[in-house]
Amino acid sequence: MAGRATNITARILFFLSGVVSVLLAALYTMLRGSDLPKQKEWIIFTLVLSLVGAANVLVAIFPAAWTARVCRAPNTFSLFSLPLRMFGGFAVVAYLVTVGLFFTPHEWNLSGYLWTHLLCPVYIVREAFDPRPMEIFLMLAPINAAVYGATGTVAGLVSASGRGLG
Repeated sequence: MAGRATNITARILFFLSGVVSVLLAALYTMLRGSDLPKQKEWIIFTLVLSLVGAANVLVAIFPAAWTARVCRAPNTFSLFSLPLRMFGGFAVVAYLVTVGLFFTPHEWNLSGYLWTHLLCPVYIVREAFDPRPMEIFLMLAPINAAVYGATGTVAGLVSASGRGLG
């Protein structure tokens, strides 16, 4: 029964984080649309966000037997345990990084740098307006945690398929 609850929880989290990643990639495409043909790194960034999000949505909606076959897992009960743990680890670190970026002094002027958006994809919102602390803690940091959680899911599935889950 615990394996089934883990799989259901994982599927819900993977689906939601995948949708958030795809929507954030669409936001980047809309806001950086005129600059995308000139700046190849933004194209790669939005493409990776889209692929990670799509992979999470597919893992969430495909039958567990198909995912187990791709990951070479012996059973479907422990299929999502490693990706779920990696989801949680990546999400916690991303949440803390987002909160940490909020407390950086404005004199550092982190806006517009690619590495800032790699650390915190939701930082694009801070370029448009200066959010209050509660907006950071309750809205932007969880969105960033979902995006990096989706990345952790993909890393967990790749790691699990390399180890054969056993």
